[in-house]
Amino acid sequence: MDSSYNIGDAATHLARAELLFDLNRFDEAREELGGALRSDPAHVPSLTLLAILEMLVENHDEALTAATAALAAEPTYEPALFARGHALALSRNTDQALTAAEELQQRNPDSWWHQVHYALIVSQARNGQDALDAAWVAVKLAPEEARAHLTLAVVSAYLGLEELSQRAAAAAERLNPEAMALLEGEAGPNMLRGRPDRPASAGMMGMESPAEEMRRAPMSQTVRRVLRQGAAVAILPPVVVAMVGAGSDYTSVVAVIAAIVAGIAMALMWRRLPEHDQEGVRVEARQDRVITLALGGAVVGPVLVALFGLVGNPLLLAVSIAAGMVTLGISLLYRH
Repeated sequence: MDSSYNIGDAATHLARAELLFDLNRFDEAREELGGALRSDPAHVPSLTLLAILEMLVENHDEALTAATAALAAEPTYEPALFARGHALALSRNTDQALTAAEELQQRNPDSWWHQVHYALIVSQARNGQDALDAAWVAVKLAPEEARAHLTLAVVSAYLGLEELSQRAAAAAERLNPEAMALLEGEAGPNMLRGRPDRPASAGMMGMESPAEEMRRAPMSQTVRRVLRQGAAVAILPPVVVAMVGAGSDYTSVVAVIAAIVAGIAMALMWRRLPEHDQEGVRVEARQDRVITLALGGAVVGPVLVALFGLVGNPLLLAVSIAAGMVTLGISLLYRH
């Protein structure tokens, strides 16, 4: 037999493992990787592929162990750095995952591939605006790359921005229908099954910003529901005060009680929202001043009713109702 094909050679085992891995025959691929690591315990590509494989079968702690071992042997090996970042996020090592993501982004901030993995790691570990911003940067850097649009779709979905997620997924499917398979399971490990197929480009001038894109998309149903509930909190207390307390010596007391009840109701409604929905509302409010105005109208209602209880000026009740009506109008008519 040709001496270049040594059954105990780590590279040979890795080649067979990669073939089996591509066929989703993970158990057999793991056996081949075991052979590679018996031949060379510090074989970095084999350790890295093992880390990705273990993430795909949801053995996140084992994945982290393999990625860490790869980096112990070669600290600058980028595929292992990506794998370790995702493994940290999936194994709920949040602080370390965020640090790893930042280090990846800083290595090459002009790379759509680095921005994609930063966004996916951060969205898995913590979620929030940073992940959305990085996903959008990836789209600007590689507007013809379906995986960048898929990342925007995944991050938007985590934030509860359903319409934006659907638009990004549609763009990805239009660019490469086969890439949609990456959405089956965890997007980060699935993305690691590939490699960037071209260098990062400078992007396209004149593309819309995230705020412009979001304003063009319909308002999410979560935000619409929050605004409707907020409008009710702004409108009902002054109406109750006007009806129950009119001409009464206890008008001020009724107003203060109504304001307190309204404030508690608003706080409870907010706390009942899942965390990703709360973050989605914050993101849309930061990106769209009209939504910020509508939320402000809801919040100011109970405050104005409480002030009426203190100073007795009926104009405050009228302003509270007007603010609630503005919030209601925005929830019903804006960005359909």
